[in-house]
Amino acid sequence: MAGIFRAQAFSKLTFIRPYETRIEPNPVSGDPLVGLMAEVWDPLWMLGRQWQVGEFAGEDTGTPIRVDVHAEFDPLVAWHPGPFGPDRDWLPLAPGELLEPLVEREAGRDAEGGAGGAAPAASARLAASAGAALQQTLLELGERTLVAALLEHCPAPTPEPGPDGKPPSGWAAVQGVLAGRAVDPFEVARQFAGERPDWFTAALRGSLERRRRAEGAVDDWLVWFDAEVDREVAPSSWLGDRLEYEFAVATTSAVLHAPQHGAGEIGWATFDSDPSRTPPPADGVEPEQIDRALLASQLSFPGMPVSRFWEFEDADIDLGAAFADPHELARLAVVEAAIMAGDDWLVVPVDSPPGGVLRVTSVQWRDTFGARWHADEKAPAVPAGRFTPTWRMYSTSERAWEGATGEVRRDLAGLFVPPAIAARLEGAAIEDVRFVRDETANLVWAIEQTVPADSGDPRIVAALPAPPVPAIDPGTQPADQVLGYELMTYVPTNWFPYLARISDRGVTLERADVDRGGKGVEPAGRLLDEEEQRRLLAAEVPRQGVRVQRVPQAARRADGSWVLWTGRRVRPAAGEAESGLEFDRTRRPSPPPR
Repeated sequence: MAGIFRAQAFSKLTFIRPYETRIEPNPVSGDPLVGLMAEVWDPLWMLGRQWQVGEFAGEDTGTPIRVDVHAEFDPLVAWHPGPFGPDRDWLPLAPGELLEPLVEREAGRDAEGGAGGAAPAASARLAASAGAALQQTLLELGERTLVAALLEHCPAPTPEPGPDGKPPSGWAAVQGVLAGRAVDPFEVARQFAGERPDWFTAALRGSLERRRRAEGAVDDWLVWFDAEVDREVAPSSWLGDRLEYEFAVATTSAVLHAPQHGAGEIGWATFDSDPSRTPPPADGVEPEQIDRALLASQLSFPGMPVSRFWEFEDADIDLGAAFADPHELARLAVVEAAIMAGDDWLVVPVDSPPGGVLRVTSVQWRDTFGARWHADEKAPAVPAGRFTPTWRMYSTSERAWEGATGEVRRDLAGLFVPPAIAARLEGAAIEDVRFVRDETANLVWAIEQTVPADSGDPRIVAALPAPPVPAIDPGTQPADQVLGYELMTYVPTNWFPYLARISDRGVTLERADVDRGGKGVEPAGRLLDEEEQRRLLAAEVPRQGVRVQRVPQAARRADGSWVLWTGRRVRPAAGEAESGLEFDRTRRPSPPPR
């Protein structure tokens, strides 16, 4: 046979240690270079055999040397908080804005304390930090007189004392430090809402340039304070009865709905395409055309066959040793595709801007033989934006109904890239509430474990001690004939019951009012105090329970600016709980001491 090697290479095993082996070449000619060249006597014979089996007529004989990709990017223009309804409308989505802070921010001012809906008061720590930022900025400009005027006309408020006449415990450590040294940022913003106050103008000193710098620093601080601290947030996307978020986003031509977002990272899989809704008008916004001329690179994956002749295979994954049962045909198909055509896949990277839908409209390439190819020449019936009718990956589906055929799934033409956060910082949970089942009492309890203090820091809830049980005076009667009666047993004050109710939505849980000694017991935190958290679907509380936390977070936008917000996290709890609640209980008096 003409196509044999001119030189043959042999190998021998040399034992170095009992537990090691080494492979060494042993050429018969003494020169290993001849064997490494792998020369053949008649290369034309191989070319003739390729012509005989039709390899030269194959459509994949050429290697792409230039790939032209034409795409269309449809940007996001609006977002919708919460479920669709007449009381909510689309809101504009600025370029570069992140979705997580918009969706997870709580209603009203994003500050600790207070109930949802109306803007709650900012925490003392948040107000002190914002005021200190203004003071530090003016001190760096040398405006000590202006800082003194701010302390005189806008002093930090003194926290209200507790029932015992002492300041709140969480704020007592810093109260004396801030007295006379901190300003109230909300009072500053109120007095500077219109014309600058006279005391501010009188406190300015120095040249005209110095006065302008001080005025500019205050104006910049007011813009920052209004945008990051004293902001009015859109209606909340949190659904209290389902313990999850719901929202939607819109491009110039499509609406993407996220019906069940459980907090955390927002990815393409969070959304479903909603063709039944019309996106809001976007004046002046047009899809962006993207044209790229690229070089295709080979796709690589762990364990793929090597393409070079003398290269050793990767020993981490041995596809040839893969085990498959007779019914596991899919595994065999994957192994065969990896071994036989593993080096036939090419990658053409096209960077997509964040916040929109990227639709590839055309892919053309020129191969090494000079032929030009188009990606969908073999599939002329494929809808626009998709090249093959059966290939689906990273696609956004839509639900539709077609007559008697029932529910079918279609795909949104294009790849949706949401403007999500690349990385975030999370602090300690400022509020932690556990929803657990109590099978003995046939109730669901909401247990407040951590709530925000007046300073904004988290504090552990300490339940009030159990009231003393009144002693039974047996009098002159025998002890076995005297029984004490208790209407119900004691339950900690940070436990709030949810009662089962039947509604049009099935079994729901409704928080009941708690009375203790003629006084109502209210939740100490914000979560249970919200009106939308009074009702809860029974299916949202499994046997293991569920845990809802309010977590402060921070992230950077694409331009480097910081965004701060407080979001909610839903995690599994530690199982069922036992409250010890009993009704109509009798008890005997304790025996007299001997």
